[in-house]
Amino acid sequence: MCLILLSWQNDPEHPLIVAANRDEFFQRPTLAANFWPEHPEILAGRDLEFGGSWLGISRLGRFAAVTNLREVVASGDRSRGDLVKDFLLSTQSSSQFAEQLESEKSHYRPFNFVASDGNSFCYINNVEAGWQTLAPGIYAIGNIPRSDENAKTIKGREDMSELMAEHVSPQKLLNLLQDKTPTIVSDDEIHKALSSRFVSFDGYGTRSSSIVIASDDGCWDVWEKQYAINASQQETLQHFNFTTRPNS
Repeated sequence: MCLILLSWQNDPEHPLIVAANRDEFFQRPTLAANFWPEHPEILAGRDLEFGGSWLGISRLGRFAAVTNLREVVASGDRSRGDLVKDFLLSTQSSSQFAEQLESEKSHYRPFNFVASDGNSFCYINNVEAGWQTLAPGIYAIGNIPRSDENAKTIKGREDMSELMAEHVSPQKLLNLLQDKTPTIVSDDEIHKALSSRFVSFDGYGTRSSSIVIASDDGCWDVWEKQYAINASQQETLQHFNFTTRPNS
């Protein structure tokens, strides 16, 4: 996952809206989003290399997503995808999970991690000390620490803010994610390609787009669009709808 655009408590009818692209090597084995057989409360895609996920939701109204930090040397060898899975299975609040993770985060590969228990939204990475509770607003999480900005995150946040001022629809959010316009001018074709919201490069690129819309009545709508990575595949669009249940 290389770009997460999110609106947190910015719309009275939809406390959480997420539009996110997952960028990955085409050869990496992946399962599309679905409810996990061994954990039917989790709706998420699955990385078949390590067993974790890049973005997921639980029937208890929990949300989590992760990105890598592109130009950071790995300090640990644990998969960052485990953070999504572990939070969705946890009963801890977002802040409790982040506080516990703070003492363990050096054991993971470089990450940005966001998580919501429905009441609060937390952000943490493993290149800076501490963690944050996010105030209501619109955010863009890329492959750099949130304390930094680049053209891709700035443009993403601006476009998400403009869209939120209108009537939000899943198709508009998908259109937002499919923008292939580079945000930098560069002779380096790799950096130029990676600066686009929708990444397309030799053997690497945007594998899927995820849309999450949580309503104030506890109803969640989730869309995932999987993109074809070779001539034998076709694009697919899935839609899931469920209502959260109280944590017993």
